[in-house]
Amino acid sequence: MKNAISRTILVVLSLVIVSSILLAGCTSGASGGTGGGNGQQVTIEYWDWWVTQSPTIDKEIKLFEEAHPNIKIKKTTQVVDKYPELLQLAMKSGTAPDVFLIPEQPKRLEQIQQGWLLPLNKWATKEWQAQFPEGSFAEGDNVVDGKIYSVPYEGTAPWLQLYINTKLFKQAGLVDDKGNVKVPQTWDDVRSSAKAITQSVGGKAFGYGFGNKQKFILPWQLWMTQTSGATDAGSGMDTRTGQYVWGTNPVYGNWIKFFIGMKDDGSIVPNAMSMDDEMARAYFADGKFGMLVGGVWNQAGWAKTHPEFKDYMVAPLPRDAMAKDQTYFYRVPGGWGWGISSKTKHPEEAWLWFNWLNSKDAAVRWVKAGQGLRVQPDANKVEYAPTPQFAQYMQTAADVKLAPAPSLKHPEMASVKEQQTLPNIQNILEGVYTGQIKDYKEALSDLESRQNAELQRAIKDAQQRGVKVDPNWWKVPNWDPTKDYQN
Repeated sequence: MKNAISRTILVVLSLVIVSSILLAGCTSGASGGTGGGNGQQVTIEYWDWWVTQSPTIDKEIKLFEEAHPNIKIKKTTQVVDKYPELLQLAMKSGTAPDVFLIPEQPKRLEQIQQGWLLPLNKWATKEWQAQFPEGSFAEGDNVVDGKIYSVPYEGTAPWLQLYINTKLFKQAGLVDDKGNVKVPQTWDDVRSSAKAITQSVGGKAFGYGFGNKQKFILPWQLWMTQTSGATDAGSGMDTRTGQYVWGTNPVYGNWIKFFIGMKDDGSIVPNAMSMDDEMARAYFADGKFGMLVGGVWNQAGWAKTHPEFKDYMVAPLPRDAMAKDQTYFYRVPGGWGWGISSKTKHPEEAWLWFNWLNSKDAAVRWVKAGQGLRVQPDANKVEYAPTPQFAQYMQTAADVKLAPAPSLKHPEMASVKEQQTLPNIQNILEGVYTGQIKDYKEALSDLESRQNAELQRAIKDAQQRGVKVDPNWWKVPNWDPTKDYQN
């Protein structure tokens, strides 16, 4: 009897020890063990291109390393416009990071075909996938031939907003009878407000500003067309016709006329073409101009560089009051965020870091830090908003609708390799702004013709390579851009 009791005690103690070991691996924010099971230190190389988000990522690294003392995260933040090139060089030279933000270029399918990304199915079980909302995993996007390569981290919200310096607006008398700032609703409102601010301070500040030194900011301003009849302000493509419509859709030309009108008024900060985006954000916070188009990352940036700056508010991008068509910001199934290199020597530890970044706990901390919305709806509660401005940003998320994604139904479309035609929209906007291009309508029509011709060439090239591609796949004529797309 005594021996039986002793054996029972030993069994119980064994179960307790095993349970303790298992529980130690289930830390908040990540699943799995502590890594480096042999007690040796493992270093995970991590890359992103984030600047304003950097403090939040640094805090996640600190929390992760506390939970996984045998894993060290070595973070490298690359220059955003050099990131795709640097990552490609690292992949070719065998020095790729273990975990990294996945760039848009080269095309993600090409990154998969070139063997950059590690399939995640070993860890990304059905139970793991269930923590993300429906549509987070889509064949043809972040899932290819049943293999999962990433999961979206961002929540659905317009990626650009209008930032308003409330101090300058009040100085210019742009308030209602209760003293509240009159938020510009239309392009005409933006132009008149910019003019009023510029005139009210006698050239000490301007109504509108941006920083185009990095050669990608001017198209951000063009995104004001997104809610005024453009179904894709970034590419100029209209999925309803499967054609580029830079010249055919008048909204682009109308926007240029409005924008150059502000420049002619003297309402845009004079050095907009020579300063970079970070300098422009600093100018805005310093009260040197009154309106700025940018994303939620601005808020975290100001919290770091101008912690006392509170005199601003966030509004949806204004629309053209004369626009005949109503359009929205759109989302599609799937989505991309971080990936794990197929060449990693530490896949288990890399997964732990990947999983940590994508966890609900990390998502809540991201929102509370004011970095943006996350794909997990439970993380996007208004009470998590760290500032009134972030709560205003969260309210803009309602204006996002589901758009068709033909490439998910026809993954062969990814084999159609369009080449960039120059001058592109950035070059054209620069030329118009500096006065080197006089006829913007002709320039837009020329861009449209060149891009449509390039699309047809790329389709024929794919067909000649044996890819069965139908040009009609690019067209979704039954799509109503004012509603969520129902296939």
